[in-house]
Amino acid sequence: MATKTFLFIEGESNSPNGDLLFGYKKLLEQKLKGKMPRIILGDGKKQTIDKFLNNRFGADKNLLLIDLDANEIEKENDLKENNLNSKSDFVFFMIHEMEAWFLSQPEILDGFYGVDSNKKKVSDKIPKKKVSDIPNPDEFLQNLTKNSTRGTYHKIKHAVELLILLDAPKLEQDFIDFKRLIESLQ
Repeated sequence: MATKTFLFIEGESNSPNGDLLFGYKKLLEQKLKGKMPRIILGDGKKQTIDKFLNNRFGADKNLLLIDLDANEIEKENDLKENNLNSKSDFVFFMIHEMEAWFLSQPEILDGFYGVDSNKKKVSDKIPKKKVSDIPNPDEFLQNLTKNSTRGTYHKIKHAVELLILLDAPKLEQDFIDFKRLIESLQ
């Protein structure tokens, strides 16, 4: 009998601006064809954690994917603050936020957003440092794209479209928690 796996992800479960569930499914299918978990979007971080900890869906295995909203060195503090220490092997972080994933693949942003009014690509404006070190990547991405051909980054509407474009194997190379998540789901 197959193991039932549930993946609880921080994100809007009911939004008229886009379907995050679809975006996450398309991203994960790149690595998990035939082994997809049931994905539950939990809305805000606290609500998602609560759904994960109090799962009443009868899964054999529960995993949690949430924003850290801080540097990697803060993982242990976040686990402790959210009463997740005993579940740490099942918790995976987007550091700081999902938008760091987008920033890590600037060629996708260039193709999606085009150029700004000064004919500059988004990638020309991303600092040459580890994207997980950029605080508030959602705000940073909004600033990068505000004068782009497609307009300012929208956290739900554009996130769905960008999730689909991401290269999952590259995310595994760039983000250890994404790699751990895929390994846990395989």
